Amino acid sequence: MYHLQRVKKEKNFEKQSVLFFLFTDLDEGFLFLFKMNIIGRIRNRTQRKSQDPLKEPVRENKENKEVKEKEKAKGPPREEKDKTKSEKETQPQSSRPGPDDPTSKDRLIKRKQIVKFVKNTVEKGPAGIRNEFSTMKRFNDFEKMKAFKNAQDKNKNRYKDVGCLDNNRVKLGSPWPHDYIHGNFVATPSNPKRFICTQAPMEKTCADFWFMCLQEKVESIFMLCNLVEKGAKKCFEYYPSKEKTMEFEEKGLKITVKFESSAVLKWEKPSESKVMETVLNVEGPGGLTLRTTHYHWIDWPDRGVPVADLALCELLAKSRVSKNPIVVHCSAGIGRTGSVVMIEYMIDTLLIGGIIEDSDKILLRIREQRNNSIQTDLQYLFVHQVMMNFLLDKKLFDNDVKMAHLDFTTKYLKAVS
Repeated sequence: MYHLQRVKKEKNFEKQSVLFFLFTDLDEGFLFLFKMNIIGRIRNRTQRKSQDPLKEPVRENKENKEVKEKEKAKGPPREEKDKTKSEKETQPQSSRPGPDDPTSKDRLIKRKQIVKFVKNTVEKGPAGIRNEFSTMKRFNDFEKMKAFKNAQDKNKNRYKDVGCLDNNRVKLGSPWPHDYIHGNFVATPSNPKRFICTQAPMEKTCADFWFMCLQEKVESIFMLCNLVEKGAKKCFEYYPSKEKTMEFEEKGLKITVKFESSAVLKWEKPSESKVMETVLNVEGPGGLTLRTTHYHWIDWPDRGVPVADLALCELLAKSRVSKNPIVVHCSAGIGRTGSVVMIEYMIDTLLIGGIIEDSDKILLRIREQRNNSIQTDLQYLFVHQVMMNFLLDKKLFDNDVKMAHLDFTTKYLKAVS
């Protein structure tokens, strides 16, 4: 972890203090000092002291000044240029600065972006993070959910106690016969409509769901639940998983969903998570068409957490290419769904150069868009563990933080086991 240390100049230097970051890699420390122009000042003083005091300095006249300006305009001699070029070409690839190099400017900037989040996460520990979640009570303000209340007797809501906020709900447009679906747009720092968080489709809402996807040009769908979990129906079968076609209808308007291909998703990093990737072609009223990819996360338990590896980060990276909304649903569309949204919110903050703020503030901001997002303390803890693993993988930790990360992970595994 970055430690701020005060170092006093001694002997021939003025008695003043200079602040600098003490990094585990000396190159990083020197890079920071160069930026503050400290090393430059030290070097200039050393050079002045090494000059021969008996040598008379050359006085600059008009003629000398003109000669110097001409030489400067010409640039360095050809031999010197060739030598510099040759040194660059022969420099080993591994020694050249890159995004993972300890002296990389990009890496130093990213460390500043994460220092607050990492410090808070490590200091709180799993127990503190779970306690923090318990202070953020969930509730429904039905005065802000009038469309949800009006849809109660139309069998359009899966759960009576999981509301849908009016202010940013997805509204179905023409030619659809009504505008209601239990779904909300949720923003990340770079995209005001990064996600559509919605409930799992019901028998009477499948057509609504697919029209929403057509309308919003959705290219990725995350399904985080199974059709049946612990003997209870959690989702209606709304897409073809084999070579067949499914048709849905709402008051005479038909939507066709055709199967194209399916395969188990292969991860770049080792992962135990199982996700089925299915490509679908959708056709709707008014000539609307869509080719979308459906990702079914098979082993994410209800109100629980999967293995906190980098699988979710990879899945988000695959879908981030499109700027259109990513549809995410579990059964209610708030627990597992909220976990995905919060992780992407933090990653997106890093990608645009922002500083990750306090976790509780991020969750409250998400809940203002999708009510009661993240249902359990373990889901909230899972978000922190995944982010810590993500930052470790990006080589943004020094040795002290790596040890703290290991301790945090050990406690996390005990908490979720």
